[in-house]
This record gives sequence, C-alpha cells and structure tokens, in this order.
Amino acid sequence: MFDGIISINKPPNITSFKTVSEVKKRLRVKKAGHGGTLDPLASGVLLIFLNRATKFSKYALDCTKEYLCKITFGQATNTFDLEGEVTEQKEIPELSYEKLKLKLSEFVGEIIQTPPKYSAVKIKGKPSYYYARKNIEITPKPRKVILHDISIKDWNGIDLVISVTTSKGFYIRTFADEIGRIFDSLSFLSNLKRTRVGPFEISNSIDLQDLLTQDLNLLFDEQILKHPDELLEDYGSIQINDNLIDKYVEKKTIDFKINEQFENYKVYNQSKFFLGTASYDNTNSTLIRNELYKMPNN
Repeated sequence: MFDGIISINKPPNITSFKTVSEVKKRLRVKKAGHGGTLDPLASGVLLIFLNRATKFSKYALDCTKEYLCKITFGQATNTFDLEGEVTEQKEIPELSYEKLKLKLSEFVGEIIQTPPKYSAVKIKGKPSYYYARKNIEITPKPRKVILHDISIKDWNGIDLVISVTTSKGFYIRTFADEIGRIFDSLSFLSNLKRTRVGPFEISNSIDLQDLLTQDLNLLFDEQILKHPDELLEDYGSIQINDNLIDKYVEKKTIDFKINEQFENYKVYNQSKFFLGTASYDNTNSTLIRNELYKMPNN
C-alpha cells in the first residue's frame, strides 16, 4: 500500500482535482487528496497525499510557497487572469527596472488582501465564484497575508516576470491585479508556476505524465514517495521508547521531559520510524498524540 506524499509537477490545463484522480487511479489507492489547489491554468508543485498521509494534507496549507508569475500590463480581466473577460484597457507608462523594484519592495511584509470574486473562498456556505458566475454582487472579506520576498526576473515593457514567496492564503491573482494599478495602469496574471511548497521544490517533483506512464517500480526505487514528517519543518523531533508506543497510540498522557521548547513534535520510535505527531505541555512535562501516521509493522 502506498502511504505518503508525492510532489507532482502539475502541467497547465488540468484541475488539481483531476490530477488527484489520475494519480489515485494510477496507483490504485483508496484515499488521495492534495495540499493546496492550483488553478487549471497554473503549473508546478502540487502535493498529493496518499492513504494514511491524507490527514496531513492540512499542514501543507500552512507552508510558505514560492511562485514564478508573469503579469501582463495594459488590461484588466474580471477573473484577474488569462481566463477572464477583458474589462478595461489602459496605456502602459514607461517603467524602469529600478522604479519597479523600489515600488514592489514596499509590499514585502504583512498586507491586507481581498480574495478575487472568482475564487473558492466560502461565503454563506458557497464558493465566491458561485455568486460571481450568477452576477450576484458579493465581496469576500479582506484578510491578512504575508509577502516574504519578491524579486524581478524580467521586464520587457509589457510583461513583468517576478518570483514571490508568500504565506498561506495569499492570492497571486489579486496581487497581479493590484500591481498594474499602483503604476497607474492595469494588469492581470498571464502565467503562474508554483515552484515550492514548504521543503518540496519543483526540481524534486515528478512530472504528472511520467508518473502516469513510467514503470512504477523504477519510480519508487528513486524514492518519490515521502513521509509526511518532511512537511513539518517547524516541529521538533523526539524518539520514544517502544514501551511507550501503546500509550501514544491510545492517546494517553505520557510523562516526558524535553529540553527543547516546541509546542508540537514529530514522534519516532527507537528505530527512527515516523509514528505521527504530538503536542507537548511544557508546564506539566507531558506529551499527547495528535495525528497518528502508521506503525512500523503495518
């Protein structure tokens, strides 16, 4: 049975849901899910969680992410991307690399961002795009997000290519729409590639087509299946004695002294097999299980 995470390099023109479906069918697994949707037009890193690992997909949402974005100036669309209808056009001013760099650097840090109307953000139990497609006026609530880093890769006077590192909840399409306006023009997102999710980089991801067509034994000999602990970069690591494993599995409180001051830990047995996660009470020096991954013998 396949348990773990596969980092897929998703091609454009396929939904994240369809990508999961294709992987699930190819590997013949019972359960599969992804950790963070990519729009159909977008490509790049899509983490697929298989079987026991599916419960860890929520942790991918909290990871920092990197994107390579192409933003086209002179027009705005109703979806903020290439799929939408052009709603406005405006002349593009002459912008130097230095002016672009200086102004874009002002965005680094915590910013308030409103998700696009054509998004999956839930409003009254339905995704925002449900209302947008029916021309029902409704505006998603603004949210705090973080832009960790931004760098310019190319600028030809029409298309701006940038690399950005963001927090969870950051909408690249909204950012693409805002950029043109701060330079007294208009813009939309014309291409998007996600290059990293947490520690999973596109250079270490497998192309979807390769997974669907190549010999699986060869692929898995190359260790494309990763354990969920690789995703938990902000967690501490501890090993517990084998005589404590039953208490851990049964979610009983374990007396455990730890010198490090983490709230959450990745838990391993004495053979360094990943068992799952646990939270730690520093006041009482106790450990209790959160998510159980799997036992060494199953």
